[in-house]
Amino acid sequence: MASKTDQERHPENYFTSPKGHPKDLIRINESPDLPKEGVFFGLNGYQYLAKPGTEIKIPRPVRLMLDTRIQTKTQRVDEGNGNVVAYPRDYPRITYTLIKEDVDAMPITEKTDEQVSAEA
Repeated sequence: MASKTDQERHPENYFTSPKGHPKDLIRINESPDLPKEGVFFGLNGYQYLAKPGTEIKIPRPVRLMLDTRIQTKTQRVDEGNGNVVAYPRDYPRITYTLIKEDVDAMPITEKTDEQVSAEA
């Protein structure tokens, strides 16, 4: 019998389809660098269009991928003695606000005293 691949043993670590992954509700933050029409991003062939300031439900692996999208800008600092030093600094390319994780999950409700006594 052939051994299972890592993807077969841990499918939650691989994004081959949005199906089966928890969905997170986010809002793309408005920025002068982003077009008003929206930001287009995708992961493994699944594409999303999100307008800044609008809430969107996306699979968690796609949200985590947004965290890896960075841009490097050079920051120049005057040291006061005539020297200007340039420092590279990484910034997120797309910033967002996480509104709620796992929005499609079943809500956990606690049983009332009446329900507990009715079951007994």
